[in-house]
Amino acid sequence: MAAASGQRKTAGFSLLEVLVATALMGLVLVVLLEVLTMALRSQEAAWRRTQAVLVAEKILGENSQINTLKAGTYQGREGRYEYLVRISPQSEWSNSLSRRRILCSMIQVTLTWQERGSKKTLELQTLRTGSEKGA
Repeated sequence: MAAASGQRKTAGFSLLEVLVATALMGLVLVVLLEVLTMALRSQEAAWRRTQAVLVAEKILGENSQINTLKAGTYQGREGRYEYLVRISPQSEWSNSLSRRRILCSMIQVTLTWQERGSKKTLELQTLRTGSEKGA
């Protein structure tokens, strides 16, 4: 049977449907790219922070091995990180029988570095106890 006059049989999508679908796909793509960019930035920041912790632990370990725990401050550079080490005595005991002094000191390491135009800081600290011959 022939189609009634005035009626058209259509197959496929109209131009408006194609434009709406394209706009939605573009919007989804933009959102996905933004999420991916933020994830990559977060990963980079976490990696730099992990590197900073490792450097600070290394410096803290090196300064924890010193024999004398007398007060002092010094600074240096390790790769892209600048550091400041502070050793501050916390308490002291004397043992008259063994003629030894027990000294407890706090060792603080402060790391600073530049990341994306801003200054980042990390601080680690520990307490160490040492002894030395008294007079």
